[in-house]
Amino acid sequence: MKNRILLLAATAAALVTVAGTLPAAHHNDPHSGSVMNYHRVDDRLVTGGHFVDDGLTEIKQEGVTVVIDLRDNPPKGQEQKLAEQGIEWIGVPVEWNDPEAEDFEKFARAMQAHQGDHVLVQCGANYRASAMTYLYRVVVEGVDEEAAAKDLYAVWTPSDESDAWVEYIEEIKSTAR
Repeated sequence: MKNRILLLAATAAALVTVAGTLPAAHHNDPHSGSVMNYHRVDDRLVTGGHFVDDGLTEIKQEGVTVVIDLRDNPPKGQEQKLAEQGIEWIGVPVEWNDPEAEDFEKFARAMQAHQGDHVLVQCGANYRASAMTYLYRVVVEGVDEEAAAKDLYAVWTPSDESDAWVEYIEEIKSTAR
């Protein structure tokens, strides 16, 4: 019995050690980790909000090579800080309360130009990023809406509080049909 308890204690200690070495981007708290509301869509695409602490180093370790930033007012020096990590920064400003069809077109062009890259789509809290990524996957890549919606809803569900985005999503999808 004593050996069994020691084995369980050693296993628990090993799990705690391993968990402590995982990238912080995977924490359940949306305000902890390297990126707020970090969400991995697939092996080359992630979405997230603003960087937390030294999140740039962590996303570099995750393999991100391109950041498409949808904030209409990104932090000063963002492009330079990313360049220092060897990560390309692309600004596609999307106003939170007034997204426009041209915003999606610019975003889609940036995504298409980086199809083979490991991309982080970023905004303030991963609401614009998850919505635009959902639209791109459905409209451009032809991903099933239900499958793409799982990644959108993992972060955010557009609702009455975000009428502009509910309408925007429907507008972009309807013009693509």
